[in-house]
Amino acid sequence: MTPEDVRDVTFSRALLSKNSYDEAEVDAFLDRVEATLRGQDTLTPADIRAAAFTHPGLGRRGYTKDEVDEFLDKVAATLDIR
Repeated sequence: MTPEDVRDVTFSRALLSKNSYDEAEVDAFLDRVEATLRGQDTLTPADIRAAAFTHPGLGRRGYTKDEVDEFLDKVAATLDIR
């Protein structure tokens, strides 16, 4: 996985806020992930696996949880290899 893969990833928006993560929180975390892959931050695989995001709030849609979780699992696996 490259920093560009992280920068370019897109997630679907969930229909219900309870099945989604706040987009701004996920985007901010992905900025750190990208920086880590560039050697400019120090997130560990454990940090990736422990990431937690809030729901976007009533009436607001966010990124689909399953897609975000699956992507972060791939990121953690990449960092495990390094």
